Amino acid sequence: MNLKCVVIDDEQHAIEVLTDHIAEMPGLTVFKTFTSPVQALTEISIDDEIDLLFMDIDMPGINGLELAKNIREKAKYLVFTTAHPDYALQAFDVQSDQYLLKPISFAKFALGIDRILKKEANNAKAASKDADQVAALYIKGDHKYAFSNIAIDEILYIKALQNYIQIITKTETHTTYLTLKEIEKALENHAFIRVNKSNIVAKTAIKKVDGNIIRLVNNEMIQIGEGYKEAFFAYVQSSLLKSNRSQ
Repeated sequence: MNLKCVVIDDEQHAIEVLTDHIAEMPGLTVFKTFTSPVQALTEISIDDEIDLLFMDIDMPGINGLELAKNIREKAKYLVFTTAHPDYALQAFDVQSDQYLLKPISFAKFALGIDRILKKEANNAKAASKDADQVAALYIKGDHKYAFSNIAIDEILYIKALQNYIQIITKTETHTTYLTLKEIEKALENHAFIRVNKSNIVAKTAIKKVDGNIIRLVNNEMIQIGEGYKEAFFAYVQSSLLKSNRSQ
């Protein structure tokens, strides 16, 4: 676990205290700091994928409560750090996860953030459990109460056949009434890639790539479609082992 943190406080000393605490806490890393709430408002993006947002409340220009209303959705967790205890109820209204009163000792910081870390760990376990639960697919067979259970890591590739698809595994072939788009959606969180209009391939099943031809581990060959080359070779490049030595 490595949660990305942003600190917003108009006092540099307060930022330094928090960044020191973050550095001491396993699982946290400082991403950005801001002494200007206006700058934070304009620069923080949802694409930053911030996990923890530490924010003072009493700041010039835009106070922390107002700022939180505009950027709360850009961070997973919000922690207010303030010298004023009377803002606690308003902090709850903007979905604050913790409310730390200054001065913030490391002990106070660690106890408050540990609750968030435990919540994040539990969420990760739940996500992992959900992933395990979809490690297999049930597909309909040739009559109303016939179903086949297919282990996803057994699939080599999937082929479109007009109104049907064929799922080719390491040991057998299954035919079912689905579209390629439907099975692609079902497998979007798994290691598969569309290589042409009619085929989805398991990345682990690719044995060799030679030009526009993919050779699979079962020695079947599939051609890469013209409209799919860019995405496919971008995937290959992202996994390519490269030497740093000069040629």
